[in-house]
Amino acid sequence: CPHRATYAAVREVFGDEAIYPTDIGCYTLGLLPPLRMGDFLIAMGAGIGTAGGFSRATGRKVVAFIGDSTFFHSGLSPLASAVYNNHDFLVVVLDNGTTGMTGHQPHPGVDLAHLNMDRTPVSIESAVKGLGVTQVISVNPFKFRKTVEAVRELSRFQGVSVLIAKAGCPLHEKTLPGFRKTHAFQVHAAKCRSHKDCVSKIACPAFYVSDARVKIDTDRCTGCTLCVQVCPENAILPVSRKEVQP
Repeated sequence: CPHRATYAAVREVFGDEAIYPTDIGCYTLGLLPPLRMGDFLIAMGAGIGTAGGFSRATGRKVVAFIGDSTFFHSGLSPLASAVYNNHDFLVVVLDNGTTGMTGHQPHPGVDLAHLNMDRTPVSIESAVKGLGVTQVISVNPFKFRKTVEAVRELSRFQGVSVLIAKAGCPLHEKTLPGFRKTHAFQVHAAKCRSHKDCVSKIACPAFYVSDARVKIDTDRCTGCTLCVQVCPENAILPVSRKEVQP
């Protein structure tokens, strides 16, 4: 899931120092350890709506999370209010190209050309800039270091800033024409020093521990390479075609 990658990048920069209001969606699951990216959740759209209040009341940095579908449903109004009132916080739009929580329904940002449906997708970046946000960066969260750099850059800005983390929901992508499964990955036992950064930082559900060693369930691995990028020993390598069981 690309949201896991985004959360890991934000935590890399802010750690436990920021306040993290979140919103209604599949990304709400980010409130669980080890990510712990959800300090406040009350209603759809309230992630952005409360962020300004948290910022002014506490003086701490605030990072609000909202999904792409929820953004169009109830994120535009509070974002406009935040710009108007000169609030100071970062909004992270988790754009996985669908409504992941309730069955992959389309929203105004989704291109339905593959279904031969004539729709005009609305650009989240253009919408954000149209509301007056001047600091907007779009990233692919699976490019982990670039995402960390983008978060760090926006963390220095005073005012409302927006990070758009755009990568498709892997469950939804399986249903799209032209989908091709990528190589799964495995832990190279001889290289692994059991730092367990892959577990403590991202805890992908494809990981499991056996005999005190981290291993990867190749049936669950989507080949996103996030764990490869955080492993200090470069001990996570792709499974070769010869190793794949028939």
